[in-house]
Amino acid sequence: MSLQLDTPPGIEHRRARQREEARRTILDATELLLIESGGFDFSIRSLSKRCGYSAPTVYHYFGDKDGLIDALLEERVAGLADAIEHLPVTHDALADLRAVLKVFVGFSAAHPTFYRLMWTVSSRGQTRTTPALERLRARVGPPLDALARSGRLADAESAGQMIWALLHGLSALRVIEPAHPWVPNLGELAIETLLRGMTQPESDEASR
Repeated sequence: MSLQLDTPPGIEHRRARQREEARRTILDATELLLIESGGFDFSIRSLSKRCGYSAPTVYHYFGDKDGLIDALLEERVAGLADAIEHLPVTHDALADLRAVLKVFVGFSAAHPTFYRLMWTVSSRGQTRTTPALERLRARVGPPLDALARSGRLADAESAGQMIWALLHGLSALRVIEPAHPWVPNLGELAIETLLRGMTQPESDEASR
């Protein structure tokens, strides 16, 4: 008859902490390499040298390079989604949309590499749709739809595409020309100009 020995709680807790520390170290090193390369042009070998963990260890925790990038991207985008979800929802759809986009602009200015990664595809040709990205879409769609229903916006779909194109352009410019003296509030100015140009003034009847 064999004896079943349970792992002492202290040992299991230590192992869990070591696993979390390994993941954290690998993700932090990945972030530095992504920022330095301006994208995902790095090798697992270079990551191993940077973080101190072997390639098999990296693969053990994240599966492959795409899994590693997705895990890091989910962390960063989740922070953005949290910030947007804390914004109050009012009866002014345009003000709500402006507030959401302002947070987006701040994120893309502070983290241009991650903003670009949000809209890239994996090596398997799959979009990087993470749970956090779905949370973001859930806050952008409603105010656009509300503006369209009120008659202030001709088409929510085309408006959404124009907004994404503008945000992508702003982010790409900061990556391509990081040393250029960009206007500090360029993103907010661009968003405000776009919103003003694609929306109609609120009617007197709707404002009553």
